[in-house]
Amino acid sequence: MFRSLLRPSLMLACVLASGCGPAPEPEPVPSSEGALTQNLRWPRWIKIVAADFVGALDGAATGAGIGSVLGPEGAVIGAGVGAVITGAQASGEAAAQLTTTQGVVAGSRATVSPANSLNPFDSIGQHHNAGLDTLVSIIGPGGCIPNPFPFPFPRDRTKGPIWDYASRAMKAPQEFLSQPALEPAWNESLNFVATAADEDIEVSIQNRVKSGKMSAAVGERVIRYFNAIAPLDTDKMIEATKSFEKETLADKALKEQERTNLLRAYSVARYSAVYWADQAARKTASPWCGCSK
Repeated sequence: MFRSLLRPSLMLACVLASGCGPAPEPEPVPSSEGALTQNLRWPRWIKIVAADFVGALDGAATGAGIGSVLGPEGAVIGAGVGAVITGAQASGEAAAQLTTTQGVVAGSRATVSPANSLNPFDSIGQHHNAGLDTLVSIIGPGGCIPNPFPFPFPRDRTKGPIWDYASRAMKAPQEFLSQPALEPAWNESLNFVATAADEDIEVSIQNRVKSGKMSAAVGERVIRYFNAIAPLDTDKMIEATKSFEKETLADKALKEQERTNLLRAYSVARYSAVYWADQAARKTASPWCGCSK
């Protein structure tokens, strides 16, 4: 149904400097059981956001589990840090796959704020974007990313800049960051996001559930969320995400850890959509690099 969610491509998309977004598509029509009655063609721009969301969700779950060896506070810290370091890295890797000579593939520039004060984990999305800056700023000639990008955005899986950001800005204790299980779990989550390119998204999520790395309740909600946002532009995607957050806060069928992990991932999705749309709309070099000097 959702073939090649994160499939890499170097074919030209629309001219992003003009701020164009995805072509309008019909709204999905749920059946009485909540399943879609039509297939959706995924706009290419939203694939980076999808990678962010899944990376943050998986990272939060694994981070919480690893951090729990340090106690309840360690689990909370681990979930937040895991969401940021995995979501931001997944974002960079998806951008690498979807960058063309016209620039990174993204949606129309947002006219609404990505912030959502109702989500107690809204800061995770903010940290995600700030962490992503540290990744983007070291890539390219002289550490610069001009836009439109004149070269494919490279994939560079190094824990350095994003992990350094987590340590510095998120106050992640070295006792957590140095846990032997953390880096392998980070890589495993990123591999899951990357290999989802070769599978129908429902198959990918179902396999994640079967592996025990995602609960059935979370898997069902992930698929429903993707169904809802697939045909939307940036502004509508942000508002739809906020609706899912409101629903999640009131969802008594979820366990507390499932709820908080989803809320972290929704926050990352909102801020990621704005981040990449903003980058795609730039006609000058990214300001933090000083490329325009």
